[in-house]
Amino acid sequence: MAQRNILMSTAAVAWLTGAVAVQAQDGGAAKLVDRLDDVVVTGSRIAGGDRIAPVEIIGADVLAAAGVSDLSQAPRLVAANSGSENQVDQLNQPQSSGTAQFNLRNLGLGSTLVLVDGQRWTSSAVVATDGSAFVDVNSLVPTIAIQRIEVVKDGASAVYGSDAVAGVVNFITRRGVTAPEARAKYAVADGSEETVVEALGGFGLLGGDLTLAASHFHRSALGSDERDFTQARRYGRAAWTAVTSYGQPGSYFRPSRGAYSPDPACGNPAFADAYLNSPTDSFCRLDYSDFFDLVPQETRTQLFADYRRPMGGETTFSLQGAWSSTWTEARLTPSLPILARALTVPASHPDNPFGEDVLFRGRLLGAEAGAMRSQFDYRTWRLAAGLDGRFDGGWTWTLAATASRQHLAYDKPDVIGGALQNALRGLGGAGCDAATGAPGVGSCRYFNPFGSAYLGTGTANSAALIDSLTGNVGLRGAAGLITAEVSTGGEALAWSGGSVDVALGAQYRRSTFRHDWSDLVNAGEMLTAGYSPDFDGDQQALAAFAEARLHLGERIEAQLAGRYETYDGDQGRFSPKAAVRWDVTDALALRASWGQGFRAPSVYALSGAQASQPSVFDRGAFVFVNTLTSGDPGLKPEKSESLTFGTQWRPIEGLELGLDAWRFDYADLVVKESAQAVIDRASADTTAGLTGTEAQRKVTRAQNGALTFVQLAFVNASSIQTQGIDLSARYGRDLWGGQATASATWTYVDRYDIRLNAGSAAASGVGSTNLNNIGRSLPRNRGEFAVGWSGGAQAVTALVHYTSDYRNDRSGITDPHIASQTTLDLLYTRQIGMDVDLSLGVVNLMDKAPPLAQFALGYDPVVADPRGRVISVGLTKRF
Repeated sequence: MAQRNILMSTAAVAWLTGAVAVQAQDGGAAKLVDRLDDVVVTGSRIAGGDRIAPVEIIGADVLAAAGVSDLSQAPRLVAANSGSENQVDQLNQPQSSGTAQFNLRNLGLGSTLVLVDGQRWTSSAVVATDGSAFVDVNSLVPTIAIQRIEVVKDGASAVYGSDAVAGVVNFITRRGVTAPEARAKYAVADGSEETVVEALGGFGLLGGDLTLAASHFHRSALGSDERDFTQARRYGRAAWTAVTSYGQPGSYFRPSRGAYSPDPACGNPAFADAYLNSPTDSFCRLDYSDFFDLVPQETRTQLFADYRRPMGGETTFSLQGAWSSTWTEARLTPSLPILARALTVPASHPDNPFGEDVLFRGRLLGAEAGAMRSQFDYRTWRLAAGLDGRFDGGWTWTLAATASRQHLAYDKPDVIGGALQNALRGLGGAGCDAATGAPGVGSCRYFNPFGSAYLGTGTANSAALIDSLTGNVGLRGAAGLITAEVSTGGEALAWSGGSVDVALGAQYRRSTFRHDWSDLVNAGEMLTAGYSPDFDGDQQALAAFAEARLHLGERIEAQLAGRYETYDGDQGRFSPKAAVRWDVTDALALRASWGQGFRAPSVYALSGAQASQPSVFDRGAFVFVNTLTSGDPGLKPEKSESLTFGTQWRPIEGLELGLDAWRFDYADLVVKESAQAVIDRASADTTAGLTGTEAQRKVTRAQNGALTFVQLAFVNASSIQTQGIDLSARYGRDLWGGQATASATWTYVDRYDIRLNAGSAAASGVGSTNLNNIGRSLPRNRGEFAVGWSGGAQAVTALVHYTSDYRNDRSGITDPHIASQTTLDLLYTRQIGMDVDLSLGVVNLMDKAPPLAQFALGYDPVVADPRGRVISVGLTKRF
């Protein structure tokens, strides 16, 4: 019903704007061409916004040189971006595989506003493991349809509203395409390959210009068994690697001893990945480092259409549509660990070697069963309609509306708790009635959790029995967004030596979010996924905004902007911004900006609930624990204050240098409580002899002491204060009969202080992985460098990516140092025929492995790319 309403609303707006437009006199195409020069750059609603705002532009040529076949790789090209989840990591982001997002200044995945041609896009139908809602850049438009990406690196809430706290990323699409273009590219890394086929074309239709684009992308999986640095054996199966005490064969808590004992079969050579740390080890452990995907298998198809028609006079009608389908499959361990409850193997079990009731610690299947697979199916669509024109007095006006929605189908196998407990009592199997059946009689079967089941020395477990014990998390979700906006602008005042340009407008938004889990998850029957309720929420926002651009002579410009925004009927928030630029000389310019902003809590944080299984350090070992984080409708909006000072200098012809010093004060952040922090607090309270404390009430343990559940909440944390410097340089000159270019961007983070609550001391997160707080991995320095030459029929580009060393704050590790990394990409393009280009590219030319980090798979997936050298060949044909 909601989807139908969205479609009908957008269709109605499109029809209305079209009906108004066709009543105007049919104007010539020349009017549209004249208007193309009046470009509004991201950061302002008035033309020329790049003069005041710090805007970084990534062109299509840079995307090609960096080997970007899908937009998930685009965030790594922005030095000011850190902490994105654009690499798959099934250990820490199991519910968002196949998505990618920006995270400017490491202020959170939802604190960077993502636009397409200046208009909003729906949030993803999944959230990150920390509960962050974000826009999935993988779902946007085909890469061939991207003309450039504009990145505004200061706060822009006054101009764009909520979610623009850290800045804005605007994907500008190509239009007015006169010649069709087709591309094909094949890339291969050791263990994985990818193929992308794209096409773009344009033609006249009903007096307007229609641009069409399509792409099909496929990438094969790169397994952790394809890389040496992921292997637990390489590091002596240290506790921080991908090893677990929840193995198969498993371990058993024996009440008579008050301790665990490993399965007697644990040392058998038949179980190559099961082992004991020592002959007296209490646990049979599992090395699961071979069972994950570093890069998942992924198939994506995207369609895009843009139509623009001059309707007479100064009026233009626009209509834009996009559709995307992404299917991802990611490998997991053979079966998931049993976390949500302690299961009893009775003494009467025919295969129980202990002669007493014991508690089972392990998993349903072992390494011999091979990897499980989770599947993600995202379907995204977007419609946008607009009508813009010019009044007789020269002021412009715009009407615009968008509707976008992402649907999700997420399937992952898990063990059914009640069914497995029955089967351990001999009442398992699809045909067994646990209420009336007799253990091990007729259709009722015992599940044998011991190694003897695989060795053939005990009761065998049939495939039918295993199937009866396995269920599906079966998440079906959707996120949607409707926007409607009206704006106008033009010159308000003019005098000798100056003028004032003004833009005014209003906006309406409605965001929706829905998650529907399987009945088994709703009932808390899944032994790993635990309990998660369904929910369906929405949020409505109204805003009015104004912006003024003051031209004070030929050398001084100033911007004043303000936006009043209210959501769900609250009292509203006002976001102001002031900026100024002074062209001291023709070669030197100074600029500064100050602004305040806010971000409303997401629909998910207000009314959702998220089950997750983070890795925590408890009682001397790394374990996964089942958690549930509940939303809070009383959450306050986040608020921010930003300050930037910058300079642009052109000391010689062709050379431009830039420097921007920036600072963000971000308060009342909506975050998920840290499971590690709650567990540590509860343990400290117990050690201190306290009982019934808040932390202790949130932690549930089995009678054997094992963690089974931690209750968390979305809360308003206190603050993040961060500051640093962005440096940029660009140079171009004629050389060797062609054009040589060089550019560099560098971000230095001087400070990133986190206060978890108002009374706590500030903790520095700069140069840290920030696993024990609300941040994400944040190296102090990041740099991007490019050198290129083009002439005649050929061109070559080299890109250098640099990340400084930083520290790992993960609990329980032995070496916190993560080394710096520098990688080199090359692209060579040559015209080999009439309108045919051949490209040869290499990403990570020296085939450098990620720096060692004591994460489960030996590297930090938030920062490093595990693929190694990627070689590509491509063909481009223009018709």
